Amino acid sequence: MKTRWTITMLLIACLTTITGCSKKEEPTPTPTESETQEAAGMIDTVKEAAAEKVEEVTQAVKESFTMDIDLNKAVSDLKAEAAKMDVKTLTEVALKYKDAILEKQGQLDGLIEKLKAVPMTEKLGAEAQGMTSEIKTLTDAIAPLTERFGVYIDAIKAKGGDVKNLTL
Repeated sequence: MKTRWTITMLLIACLTTITGCSKKEEPTPTPTESETQEAAGMIDTVKEAAAEKVEEVTQAVKESFTMDIDLNKAVSDLKAEAAKMDVKTLTEVALKYKDAILEKQGQLDGLIEKLKAVPMTEKLGAEAQGMTSEIKTLTDAIAPLTERFGVYIDAIKAKGGDVKNLTL
């Protein structure tokens, strides 16, 4: 009888421990109409901001894919990319190349004018040699830009686009 009573007491103790003492939860108050509208407005604002951010990121990715001047890509890769682009995008990329070429050309023209101003007796001097070296570097930089610019001009022409404002 004593073991039965001990087992019963242990069973009651175990059940009490397992179930524990629970505090009665108070029901959450229902939000008012204005709180509901305010929350809905905040959710809409967050959704709009997220949509705008996604659009910005998407546009940035598109621009970085199509709008950068990349001298590391092979010309054949550029031709393949250009074939997939529309005339508007091709024109935008071609304008970037044109701007880069004109910028380098302006630097080149300035150096050539400086070199012309150097007296004949100093043409073999260090200053003139430095200018000559810079001129060669700029000339070497313009050649691949011009080649890649031509890829986009050819693609625009192939798609029936206008290249009048893209002449160098």
